[in-house]
Amino acid sequence: MNIQSMKIYLATFVLLSVVIFSCKKEPQKPHVEHTYDTIMPHAYFPVYPHSWWKYEVNGSEITTSAVSNVYQLHAYRISENYSWVQPIYSDTVYVPYLDADPIYGYDKIEWVQPPLGDYYRKWPILSETVGFTFERKWEDKRFGDFTEKVEVKNKIFNGIDTVLILEGHWVYGPNVANKSYQEFTKGIGLTCELIIDTVNLDTIYRKKLIDYIVND
Repeated sequence: MNIQSMKIYLATFVLLSVVIFSCKKEPQKPHVEHTYDTIMPHAYFPVYPHSWWKYEVNGSEITTSAVSNVYQLHAYRISENYSWVQPIYSDTVYVPYLDADPIYGYDKIEWVQPPLGDYYRKWPILSETVGFTFERKWEDKRFGDFTEKVEVKNKIFNGIDTVLILEGHWVYGPNVANKSYQEFTKGIGLTCELIIDTVNLDTIYRKKLIDYIVND
């Protein structure tokens, strides 16, 4: 093989090598789809998607509570809201939304407001434990404790299902003479709510379940 032929051979070999290596694809990383946990509804607060409850209020007004059509992704900020610090969030999970609010089993999400804070936390709606106490919602108590104090007073059997009885009272403010009562029926949810004026022995608020669908 003469020198000219050798040059042509080498040039051809180099060209083919470049083409082969340039056509070789990088190995594709397998696609891993992120999965999230789902916070399922609990027995006495069965807020499954597509569920709804219709109530009669004070004998005349009709109101409806409804759940989102699907479980939705949700996370909430658990750290103070400082502009110079990266905020910290809870784990992202799927939850049902009741009347546009995310529900975590027997908990809702409450905002702890400035100046006492500026973050969010889980807050009880109810509990299956008789004797369990909580406050209805977060409130700033610097100028008086107007918060409703709630206790799970009893768990009874109504002949068909078990019912949680919640009783609430106030220790300060315009509602101090009032008591509240709620009934949560297993597999249904809130079935009755009353506020009684204990001085005049008068029912000042009555909410009664008249229709519902629970899509469990």
